Amino acid sequence: MESVAPTPPSARSPVGTPSAIAALIVESDPLVRDALELHFRSHPTIGIVVVGTPELATRELEQSRFDVVVLDTTTPSWMDMISAARRQSEPPSLVVAVPLAESSLLEKLPQSVSALVVTKPLPMVVLERTIEFAATSHRLRQQHEQNEQRERNYRDILEQLQHTNEQLQQRLERLSQHFRIAVHDLQNPLANLLALLGELHSQSKELPDSLRESIELSYQSVQLMQALIEDMLSLFQVDSTETITIAPVDVARLVRTVARRFTPNADRKNIWINVLTPPVLPTVHADESLLVKALDNLVSNAIKYTPPGGAVTIEVEADRGWLRLCVRDTGLGMTEDDLAHAFEEFRTLSARPTGGEPSTGLGLWIVRRIAELHGGRVFAESPGKGKGSAFTLVLPLQQPNDGGSP
Repeated sequence: MESVAPTPPSARSPVGTPSAIAALIVESDPLVRDALELHFRSHPTIGIVVVGTPELATRELEQSRFDVVVLDTTTPSWMDMISAARRQSEPPSLVVAVPLAESSLLEKLPQSVSALVVTKPLPMVVLERTIEFAATSHRLRQQHEQNEQRERNYRDILEQLQHTNEQLQQRLERLSQHFRIAVHDLQNPLANLLALLGELHSQSKELPDSLRESIELSYQSVQLMQALIEDMLSLFQVDSTETITIAPVDVARLVRTVARRFTPNADRKNIWINVLTPPVLPTVHADESLLVKALDNLVSNAIKYTPPGGAVTIEVEADRGWLRLCVRDTGLGMTEDDLAHAFEEFRTLSARPTGGEPSTGLGLWIVRRIAELHGGRVFAESPGKGKGSAFTLVLPLQQPNDGGSP
């Protein structure tokens, strides 16, 4: 085996900067090897290892990682060195140097091999530029392969996440269905219990104080449970709704119907319900069942938070393509914090119902969701504590929304 002059440390370990290039040069001519080592010894960015035989080149490739391999086609078994280079985990860029008079040697190069071809004799400055160009190509190829691998990894992770998400969605849907069924099935036993407690409550005046208080507390607790179940079922309905059933709605008739339905509740607290509608009111295109539910919640809340002797007013008006339903009361009013968070889920107001009525904190959230489904909005106003409140539901007269800003 041919002896090789010791390679300087700087050649085997290129400058430790991101721009450092490691090149393996296979050159059979000892004089050329000496000239190469001398030229590149102090090069700032290119470190070289020069060998004279394919065996030494293969050993270097097994021990070190190179950006570029420069091969001389006059070296015996130079094709074996190409195979050895291509077997690397990160194959280096290949530079094939061929004497101008022996260019036919390139015919041995397989079409599948990508190599940069230069002719000999080759000036050192040209060799430098060639190595730099080949190294840049090598690093770009590495970066491209790394990006492709990252993309494959991301796709695998995304597929796994999508699969997991689908499984979670299915489990969540099953749990939601079971929960809805359970909540729905609680209605009948609670209604029976509420009827029995109501009968006991009506006759509790003849019972001892402690027993009467227990019946009163039980009666109120069951009322709250029943209200919560009704609101939860309404929440399931509006929260899972993506599209609504649109039809012409006679709002004046709808408002009067709601007012009549709540009149017994208002009478028990000596609260007057007023309905104010213009003589002519355009037809609104909306989901009537959802609109009734929204108005029910607003009127029910107004009665809950209005002391006996007060009044609740339902005002309706239409202007510039928008319908406004305002439920105004003379009740306990709202704080600034109440106004800021009134329409959040399970949010209870600072005031408490004036007749001990149940309050779940879901009614106003349901109203907001119904408004959003119609492309509208709802907002609350109050001068302050003890000065009453007003809730205004704003809906487009036509669907989809093609009017101005409400």
